[in-house]
Amino acid sequence: MTLSKAVLLFLLLCSWVRGGEAPVQWQAPRPEEDKPAEGYRVLRGVKTHLIYHATPESGMFSHHAQIAYYGDHFYVSWSNHPTGEDGPGQRLLCSISADGTSWRKSFECFPRFDKPQDPAVFGRVLTAIAWVPLRGALYAVAEVDDRIGNDNWGNISTDPRNSTPQHSYLGRYGWGRVARSVGPDGQVGPIFWLVDNPPEPMQGFEAYPGARDPRFQDAAAQIVRELDNPLHMPAWDFRTKTAWTVGADGHQLCEPSVYRRSDGTLVKLSRDRTGSQRMYVALSSNGGRTWTAAEQTNIPDSPSKATSGVLPDGRVYLVGNQVAKKDGSRDPLLVSISSEGKTFRDVAVIRYGAPQVRQNGAAKSVGFQYPSAVVARNSLWVVYSVGKEDVEISEVPTYELGGKGTQ
Repeated sequence: MTLSKAVLLFLLLCSWVRGGEAPVQWQAPRPEEDKPAEGYRVLRGVKTHLIYHATPESGMFSHHAQIAYYGDHFYVSWSNHPTGEDGPGQRLLCSISADGTSWRKSFECFPRFDKPQDPAVFGRVLTAIAWVPLRGALYAVAEVDDRIGNDNWGNISTDPRNSTPQHSYLGRYGWGRVARSVGPDGQVGPIFWLVDNPPEPMQGFEAYPGARDPRFQDAAAQIVRELDNPLHMPAWDFRTKTAWTVGADGHQLCEPSVYRRSDGTLVKLSRDRTGSQRMYVALSSNGGRTWTAAEQTNIPDSPSKATSGVLPDGRVYLVGNQVAKKDGSRDPLLVSISSEGKTFRDVAVIRYGAPQVRQNGAAKSVGFQYPSAVVARNSLWVVYSVGKEDVEISEVPTYELGGKGTQ
């Protein structure tokens, strides 16, 4: 073993040990890279269903899938681009299912706000971030920002049209969010902004009303309040000057997921984008008004976006790529269970053995990644992208999650 490899292994081991002191801990066996499915048990009762198969005609990039269960139907939205991640012209596709297994042909629930271009150039991007139920209707929500080039992970960037200084994430200038209702038959309502003063549309594209429009004012305000609830907040928010938070050790954190423990404490788990391959945790005892400084845990992470929540019996689930491979790949997709939201001991595999990417594109990678989940019909339904191309959903019966070893 070379000296550099030995140092790396030592640092990872130290990180693992230090993480055990955090208020959320990983007490499951460590993943073993040389074994199938990292050595974890594979859930045998899982059924997986295809929602969207990427083609050059419909778009070879699909990611950021979001799921909702509303009115006895399943709804999924995702970001879609012809070639790669977060390029100008990225739109939202949606699909609907009455049973979670057979899915309607995907349809455009948010059109492009710009012409499709390479992700490296300037232009307007839509990202799927949420579903919000409101007054007998379900609303799809998308984040809108301008891609203005890479910025060395957080240096000051400038909007080229008005020279307003703005911190950005991957060179993004955030404008806000848009929403529209989606019915069980695929019928969509008008698009409206969730900000008072939306930007001018890109040349040749349609303008949409802002949140002050009397037709949408009440709905916009209620959707904003719902998304500001820590338990429902999206993993991305480009409206703020920084799209990440900073941990107690100075690491940059992103893509949070929040659950409520049985004692009422909110727990926010975040991805570390600074390279530790460990998740970070912050706590709130006042409903999310303030949070403790985020600490590094010993929960392994690929790293990637994860999702968490509470099962009907009160146990907490964490779904994601809780592995720390040397190559950073996002395979397998795991579910981890804790009875009290403090200690994750029972870990199992939802999917593993991801296929190769069929067409190269910006930021595309192998793996079952960026999950979103909902509990319905006695199962945990997990939607995710496959290689950032296809969108699939796995039905995990709740009886599969009641195994021994949970605390």
